[in-house]
Amino acid sequence: MPHPRVTGLAGFGLEVPDLDEAARFYGTFGLATERRGPILGARCAGRGHDEIILVAGVEKRLHHISFAIRPEDERAFAERLSAAGVTVEASPVAGERAGIWFRDPWNTWVHLMADASPAPPAPTPRQTAGRIDRHLWRELDRDPRPVKLGHMLVYTQDFAKAEAWYDDMLGVRASDRAVGKVAFMAAGSGVIDHHCFGFINSTHRGFQHASFQMRDMDDIAMAVWRMRKAGYTGEFGPGRHALASNLFHYLRDPWGSWIEYYADMDKISDAWTTGDWNELPYVWGPAWSPEFWGGDMNANREPR
Repeated sequence: MPHPRVTGLAGFGLEVPDLDEAARFYGTFGLATERRGPILGARCAGRGHDEIILVAGVEKRLHHISFAIRPEDERAFAERLSAAGVTVEASPVAGERAGIWFRDPWNTWVHLMADASPAPPAPTPRQTAGRIDRHLWRELDRDPRPVKLGHMLVYTQDFAKAEAWYDDMLGVRASDRAVGKVAFMAAGSGVIDHHCFGFINSTHRGFQHASFQMRDMDDIAMAVWRMRKAGYTGEFGPGRHALASNLFHYLRDPWGSWIEYYADMDKISDAWTTGDWNELPYVWGPAWSPEFWGGDMNANREPR
């Protein structure tokens, strides 16, 4: 009998030193935020669950990773974890994220959430062909909001072992790799996003970035404009990535990590073959930044 596989990324959690600042930052980014006692939840409009959960901590730190599973696979996952010697534990955020909780071999909390709801459809880019006797600039959305959490990348000190463990235990498979640097990983079957998760080779476990889907480059740019007006000016972008081909623009969060707007990512099918590449991280974009590809890429800003 085949092992159960996660169907996608459901969310993640962070410890941050200031929940009020987190609410301001993620609210300006375009997410709906809700304070529930010691917890701050953030999600895209219309989503049925928090895509980010933030808890108070001394320093910014990755708290957990949450994946979606089919409701009918919940028991099979519990049995598979038990057979592998992985202990299922109580939720570390009381009253939040019902489902299966455990720690991976690097002591990172992982959550599996039974979710039968379909992912929101990808937003349709604007069609500019045949634009005659129209002012497109007047039609642009001046306050665009993200549609969904698309992917996240985490640092890890055991690059190859982490990829293999998550593939074997959870069924997220490598779609492409930047040799020795990044493993992009996909989840689900059929036609799916090029990746929803990934690892960056580093000195210790940590949060590198999360990315939220927008309609097109205009929506990305308008959202970045909103962030600038609010005083958030640390940026890397815009550009178009290699490997997954998506448009991107990154913004620095108040604690030194990145959050990304993206659009137009490649789709892959069950016939896809994993590639190992030695390419630049983007085919066009901003001036070179060693943090995104050179020796400083392992400059993990999270405490050990």
